[in-house]
Amino acid sequence: MDEIIPGPAWPDRQDYGDYGYVERLTSRGWAWEFLRRNPDLQKDLANALRGAERKNARSVDIISLPSTPVDFSRWGLLFCKLERN
Repeated sequence: MDEIIPGPAWPDRQDYGDYGYVERLTSRGWAWEFLRRNPDLQKDLANALRGAERKNARSVDIISLPSTPVDFSRWGLLFCKLERN
């Protein structure tokens, strides 16, 4: 049996492999980096994703959210309603 050696709990802030991508972030990218770490947003997303349907169409993941009382506009996120064929 292979022994599993756990890694660090947090990425190493000095390791370019963990955080090198931040050099290419736009202001929107930075905003997303901070927003996605917000515990209140994480709770809202977890609540909204309960019962979500996931599909892959033309190599794009589409997540259909059920009717939810979560208001994502308070986070500045945009969602579009797709026409069903």
